[in-house]
This record gives sequence, C-alpha cells and structure tokens, in this order.
Amino acid sequence: MKRKILAAVLVLAMCFAFAGCGGDSGDKDKAKEKPKVTSITGSWECEDIEVTDNGKKVSKDTIKTMFGKDFSSVLKLTAYGDGSADINMMGDEGVISWSETEDNGYKLSYTGPEAESAGEMNAKLDGDKLIVTVKETYLSDGKEQGMEMKFTMKYLGKKSKLIEGWDVTLDDDEIYAMSNAMVGGACVEADGMLYGDYGGKEWGKGAFTAAKIKDGKLKDKTVIAKDTKASCLSVYDGDVYGILDKEKIVKVKAGKTKAETLYTGTCDYMQVTKNGIYFTDENDKYCKMGLDGKNKETVLDKGVFYPYQVSSKFLIYQDDADGETLHVYNMEDGSDTKISGFVSYEPMLRGDYLYFYTPGNGENMQFMCRVDMYSGKVDKAERAAIVYDYYVTPKYIAAAKGGFVKIKFSEWDTFSNTSSAGTKAYPVYSNGKTWIAKAYGETYMDTKIFSTEEGKSIGFTYVKEE
Repeated sequence: MKRKILAAVLVLAMCFAFAGCGGDSGDKDKAKEKPKVTSITGSWECEDIEVTDNGKKVSKDTIKTMFGKDFSSVLKLTAYGDGSADINMMGDEGVISWSETEDNGYKLSYTGPEAESAGEMNAKLDGDKLIVTVKETYLSDGKEQGMEMKFTMKYLGKKSKLIEGWDVTLDDDEIYAMSNAMVGGACVEADGMLYGDYGGKEWGKGAFTAAKIKDGKLKDKTVIAKDTKASCLSVYDGDVYGILDKEKIVKVKAGKTKAETLYTGTCDYMQVTKNGIYFTDENDKYCKMGLDGKNKETVLDKGVFYPYQVSSKFLIYQDDADGETLHVYNMEDGSDTKISGFVSYEPMLRGDYLYFYTPGNGENMQFMCRVDMYSGKVDKAERAAIVYDYYVTPKYIAAAKGGFVKIKFSEWDTFSNTSSAGTKAYPVYSNGKTWIAKAYGETYMDTKIFSTEEGKSIGFTYVKEE
C-alpha cells in the first residue's frame, strides 16, 4: 500500500513539473454544514482530492488524469472504537491505527515494516466530512521535495467487524425497555398507572398489582392476580403484557385491572413487538406467537437465555450450550455470531457497547464487562464487585453494590470502587422519569415503600423523578 501512494506522489510530481500549477482557485468560501458525525469511527469514502506540491496547488485536471474522475476507489477507511482502522488505498488493503490529537484531530499510523517509510498522515472532522491529509517527501534532481494530499471523505455509516450488517442504535426508550427486560420486568407504567410484582411477606408469594402514581406516591392499589409472581412486564400499543409464575402469559388493557390469559404453559423472557409475542418455552427454545396468543412457532431451536430483539433483524441471547456465552442471531438469514468468550449475563446495549457481567469469586461477586459491537474489543473491569442487578440508562449505569449506585459510562470499569452509602435497594425499573427499586426490609431511601408490612416484606420503593 505504501508503495502505491509513494508512486502516486512521484507521478504527480512529474505531471506537475510539466503542467505547471494551473487549475482550480478553490478559495471560495464554503458554507459549513452542521456536523452530523462526532467521531472518526465509521466507514468513509473519498469524494474529492486536493494536491499541493512544494506550496503550489496541482490542477484538478492533473489530479483526475492520475486518479480518474471517480475518487471513491482511491481511498476508503473504516475506523473502529478500539483505535484500529481498515484502509484501502487504490486497491491495496491494510490495517492502520488511529489516535486523537490535542487539536481535536486524529493521527493515522501505519504499523509494521511500512511504519518507518510512512509519511505523516492525519485526519480532522469538518462538518459531516473527514479530511485526511497525507504529507510525503520525494527526491527531484537530487533535492528533497514535499507534497501534501488532502482527501475529502464522505461518511457511509458504521461497519462492524463482528456482525455483517450490524447497524443497531437504540433510542432512549428502547434502552430503558431492554434494561427493564433484563432485570426481570418486575414493573411497568401505562396510562398513569404502575403495574408491578407486589412483593408480599415471602419471596415469590405476592400479587400482580396496579397502583396510580400521584404526587410521588403509589395510591389506590388494586390486586389483578393474587398469590403469584409477575415478570416480563412490558407495554405494547398501550396494553400491558406479562408472565405470571412463569406458567402463563396475560394481557391487561391500558388503564384497566383485569387480566386476559393469552397462553398457558411454561414460559419466560417475553418480549412483545409488532410482529408478535416472543418468549422461551418449557425447553428454553425461543418461540413466537400472535398478539392474540395463537399460532405458536419455534424461532430458534436451542437453549436460549436472556434473549432480546434489538431490531427486527438481530436477536441478542445467551447460548447455554456454548458455555453461557453471548451470541447474536440474524433472524432474516439464520446466521449466528458469538460475541463473548466467557460466561455472560444480562446483556444491555447502549450506543456502540453491549454491557454485561461475568461471575467473580464469591457470592454475588461480578465483573462488569462490555464489548464494542463494531470493533469486537471486549473489556473487563479489573476488580469484581457485589452486584445483585444492574441497570443501563442513556446517561449511566445504576447497580446494586450492596445498595444503589450510579456511575458514568466513562467510569464503568471503576464500579467496584464506588460506595452505596448503606442503602439496601437495587433498581428494577425506570423510564427516565421514575425509578422503582427493590428494597430489603425497611426503606433506606426516605420514599414510599410498595409493601404491606414495612420491615418484613420484600417490596418496591418508588423513587421520585431524576
């Protein structure tokens, strides 16, 4: 690759010597568009080239003579979040590295044998364009000459090393929905009411309950189904869906308190989309049925845990037969990709990263982890922490390190060093405005406890708006 760009420099230099500076003025003011991208990460393709030889601008005609009228094949670049990048220079493919510079730009570096002979290569965002600058030197009549090439690159979107066609970015509501599902779906809001798994005196012996949310308190509690444990609660098209005792799927009309049974049989990990109701059956196989509870069919014929559709195309799940590792299943073409190499629980997607945890030594000791869905890089926190459940929001990670803790994404790997200040609750639901936390015994958060007997039951704490 390096040889090609050096050859281009030399040929351009000879063309310049015969053609003179000529050409474009290129000095007209151009209105800058509001940036549509904020990082070099993603795929880029050349759409324009400027060349300056010893301070003199090379004409556009000369450049087109060298590179052709279509610049898209001259330079292609795909940068990943781990600091690596795939580069294609005039058909030659290779791998380079990139790093941020103090002037908010990027330094592009060759590795291996090419590094020593490589000239300076930098990049900088200009609106929704990436300007890649290559500076080279060459000898002409025994004298060292300098040449600078500027490649204007247009953004093509992101490209994943892991999964062909991966382009998933969840919006804020989708992030909350995924987190709610991964922590069991114990609560959900609909039509001004909180539907939840009411704790009761013993674990698992509560009731499926609805209550009005008013003035930061839960009022007018109504039992929908007693002596049961509700899970996988979610809202679709205004209606509430849920699983009771992992043996039936029910539906409650928005604002109502009467449940309609849609399906009877062992079930778990339910998710409701426009395409139907998805869940795992008695054999842990991933299944689908209509919104009316009819026409059950198997989507993925294997042991599936923590499944969640992050798009109409991609399903993230834990593969029990493959060492409880995380996989992504393409529901359109049936392809399956492994994305973690060790036991992984509760995957939650936020931005480019899929967060999860893996067991550490000791009870409830977990290592927080994440995988970059574009570069494939997996990071693992250096220390394990006591984690009962954790929760991903658009702003931060909330978790129970023996209590209720919030941390910034920039500090996700330092979770083990944070303090819960003695609270005894952990998050089970949020929609960005309210938090519901599961409390042990009495309330330590000075909020309304959703329980029959404070100090004895396992109930819920309603946390006021953020």
